[in-house]
Amino acid sequence: MPMKKRVTLKQVAEHAQVSPMTVSNFMNGRFNLMTPEMRQKVEQSVRELNYRRNHGAHMLRTSKLWSIGVIVVDASDHYLSDGYTTQIIAGISNTLNDGGFSVILQGVKPDAFDTSAMLRNVQTDGLCVLLSGSDAQRAHQFKLIREFQQPTVLFLEAPDVPSDQICSVMQDDYVAARILTQRVLKRRPRSVLIMTAGENEWAAVNARVAGMRDEIAQSGGVEQLDIVPSGDGRHRDVITALNTHAAQHGYPEAIMCINDEIALGALKALQRASVDVPGQTCVTGFNAFGLHEITAQTLTTMQSPAYEMGCVGARELLQALDTGSFDQTTITLPAELVEGDTT
Repeated sequence: MPMKKRVTLKQVAEHAQVSPMTVSNFMNGRFNLMTPEMRQKVEQSVRELNYRRNHGAHMLRTSKLWSIGVIVVDASDHYLSDGYTTQIIAGISNTLNDGGFSVILQGVKPDAFDTSAMLRNVQTDGLCVLLSGSDAQRAHQFKLIREFQQPTVLFLEAPDVPSDQICSVMQDDYVAARILTQRVLKRRPRSVLIMTAGENEWAAVNARVAGMRDEIAQSGGVEQLDIVPSGDGRHRDVITALNTHAAQHGYPEAIMCINDEIALGALKALQRASVDVPGQTCVTGFNAFGLHEITAQTLTTMQSPAYEMGCVGARELLQALDTGSFDQTTITLPAELVEGDTT
């Protein structure tokens, strides 16, 4: 059987009764250059003819690979189950897709960053990166990324050395944590427990814990503050960590968790121990990606703009690929307090 010939851009244009440039604009996501009716005609022709761009020829014409690398540094094998990570990646992917770029995703553990396949075989036009690990590990990861000299969007933290080839996109976790702590301190708790995930060290989580600690210290009314890691943050580890702490110190009057998943685990442990929430103990989470609404008691938490962060970072990267540098090197978005039943 003879091989079926590839449909050309010119054939799509003739089928849709538009110019080849209009089809090119559609394939490259430049929808602002066409009317909604024209876009619909081209989209229908592309679908009916099953048109696929010849990326080999396209790359030769544009000197672009038309792909963006997304690297998630995470000690957990289940990094895509983390709501924060998936929200950011969704924002990145959807925005880059509209711009005509594909996404190559790779998860890598902090101690294996040097041997990452994506770093050994760079086949991308730019990078989006979420770093984790100790301060020394993240500094090393950032150093390697800078050596590639590709436009890079760094999420959740800002680099020590600014560069017009690197844009940092994050939320103001420190301020958000202080706002949430102010809400908790209205109850005048004498003891507060901060529950973290012990497997990873994220700059954003460090900022949250710092904000909570500073607000509590400034208030002067808390007699006992403890910080307890809970493994990888899954319910089993959270319940074990809280029960162990309670056996030694009793249940605190306030439990602040660095994400909603940990908060739900804490709620389950308190329920099993017949501890009244919020009567005896209040509980807060962080992120508000939907988990805060799945229980009978909705969580008091902070709404993180993670999806918007992904979109903003991708838009900035697309602009940098066109102009050669980032206009903004640091973009910080706010988080909002979400009142629930647990405080």
